[in-house]
Amino acid sequence: MSKLAILGCAAAWVGLVALGCGGPKYPGDKRFPLSGSVSFDGQPVDLGSLTLKPAGGEAKSVSGGVIRDGKFEIPEAKGPNAGTYRAEIHWLKLTGKRLMDHTTGEMYDERLEALPPKFHKNSELLIEIPATDDVHAFELSSK
Repeated sequence: MSKLAILGCAAAWVGLVALGCGGPKYPGDKRFPLSGSVSFDGQPVDLGSLTLKPAGGEAKSVSGGVIRDGKFEIPEAKGPNAGTYRAEIHWLKLTGKRLMDHTTGEMYDERLEALPPKFHKNSELLIEIPATDDVHAFELSSK
């Protein structure tokens, strides 16, 4: 699968998340909105994803959203239930290279994962929902 196809799939997922359910009502247990910022070594994550996976307690559903220009916003209807969640954060950082899609011939900017696995695959980042504040800052460090 080409990088353009992967980016296209990611864009489609982003669109589905952004559409939401069309109203404040949703089935199931109470959900909570969450917004905030994500940076790595002081630099805002310009394009990435935040996934919240149940890690114990009453947490029931996977939640998350897109990170753009260092910010994310998860509306209540798509938000997590009460409980403890493991946060997985990915950053598709521009490499500075331009590549050609061999199927379409179009040029695109290469993006690669810029965060170490300790922030996604092997993440130990925990967040409690509901938080004392519905705004959270993930200030990640390479140290």
